[in-house]
Amino acid sequence: MLHLAIVVAACVLVAQVAGNNLSVCTGAIMASRMVSRWTGVWIAAAGYSAGFLAEGGVMRTALARLMPDRTEPLVMIALATGIVVFAIAHMRRVPQSLSQTFAAGILGIAAARHGAVDRVFVVTMLGFWIAAPLGSIVLIVGLMRLARRLINERDVWSTTARVKASMLALSFLAAFVLGANTIGFVYAAVPGNPRTLAAAVLAIIVGSIAFSAGELRRIGNEIFAMRYVNAIAAQFSSVLLVEVATALGVPLSYTEVFAAGVYGAGFSYRHRLLRAKSAAAIGSSWLAMLVIAFLLGYAATAVVRRAAP
Repeated sequence: MLHLAIVVAACVLVAQVAGNNLSVCTGAIMASRMVSRWTGVWIAAAGYSAGFLAEGGVMRTALARLMPDRTEPLVMIALATGIVVFAIAHMRRVPQSLSQTFAAGILGIAAARHGAVDRVFVVTMLGFWIAAPLGSIVLIVGLMRLARRLINERDVWSTTARVKASMLALSFLAAFVLGANTIGFVYAAVPGNPRTLAAAVLAIIVGSIAFSAGELRRIGNEIFAMRYVNAIAAQFSSVLLVEVATALGVPLSYTEVFAAGVYGAGFSYRHRLLRAKSAAAIGSSWLAMLVIAFLLGYAATAVVRRAAP
């Protein structure tokens, strides 16, 4: 019975992730009216599914290092913590990082149990969480300079066509790496077999359709005021860095890296590209959710341990 509950909880969390993060993958091409909302949703769902199926298995290593002696009750606590945190993020219409909140919940569980974790891996993971956003800022400044050299202002129509094609491709790739890293990290909590694979893909589709509207409004109307070239550079740097993290089996937030890239793009212009109030709301939400996830994991584990005979 608990095994079935774990599968269901994982699928619920996958659906939440798919909807919550859709805005940072295809929000730019929808906000610019390059594609319709439904087309953007299906591009993201296809990217999530492709990345999850192609590379998601790599993230099983991350879960094994963070929770080497996991049991079904502990896995259930970790998934339930993620569901609660993402439900809060969805109500606040803020894109949230599952990679970080799920890992924070697991660390809270380990702290309550005084359990063993791979400390070298934890330090490496935390290092990625700090270095990747900074790397995105540095990388995007160079990309913006390169883009200005490559743009041919005399051939407007050809340049516009290439820019739009690049944005479409990068939107799909953004969903691809998020599916590989984040959704793969969640799915690592359940045994891999054809039935659970099919359930996860179905959860991706349902979540992309049902749980993305609020976050899309937040991204499209309140946060980003980006030019096409800025969006391309931000997406490219984010895709590259998260793909590197995935190859190394390290959970990394695409949302955080992308937001840092947007700030990096802002250094190239005098006017703001990210509205400060909304950016502050997202940043404070990320930090608060990490703390909440850790405390929920810790508290739930402590209660279960006390209740155990």
